[in-house]
Amino acid sequence: MCNIVILMVASLALISGQALAQDTAATPQYCSEIAASMNWNNTALFGSWLELARNPNANSKACMELRVSLLSDNTTLSFNVSHSATNVSQWQDINEPAQSLKLTVNATTGYNITLDGQTYEWVKLLQLVNDNTYLVGCAYTNASNTSTGYGFILGRDGKYNATGLMAANNAASLVYKDFTNGTYTPILQDGCFRNSASQSLPLITGFLALALLLIKAL
Repeated sequence: MCNIVILMVASLALISGQALAQDTAATPQYCSEIAASMNWNNTALFGSWLELARNPNANSKACMELRVSLLSDNTTLSFNVSHSATNVSQWQDINEPAQSLKLTVNATTGYNITLDGQTYEWVKLLQLVNDNTYLVGCAYTNASNTSTGYGFILGRDGKYNATGLMAANNAASLVYKDFTNGTYTPILQDGCFRNSASQSLPLITGFLALALLLIKAL
């Protein structure tokens, strides 16, 4: 009899715990509703990131790359953004003006950023996923109009894959309304290229060598 009572109590406790967990489960929020952003003064954020997905995708440019670093004062975040001219071009020929952000210690509200010619009221960083391979974030231009917001996923070059990207997207969709489970619009990254000064060096060196030979001949 005692064992039966203990079993009944344990079962009731389990059911109550499950009900409490369901009642307190996080309700998905739009970007403007999310109270907390990651602290941007985080070394895991520094380096080069590729934008892999955006939802919804308002004709986002292909080959989007962000290079992030912290200046020597340890309070200024500097980042450069490069991308192609269209959503299908593989030529990364556009370099956005470099931007600098004065970081606030332990700030969780996000920051105002100009990207691709458009100023967003706030960009919020939400999650680092899969051993810092993916960075989940969101942005919006009008806090009172949720249709101006979007979610994005960045990835480390050479580390991301389709499976990991979908997993990051699906996990984000559970808590953020700017993501859709099982669906995202990819940003073209495969085959992207850009002009490099080093590629023209052999040609210049060849001309210099020829000029030197001509001078010696004279």
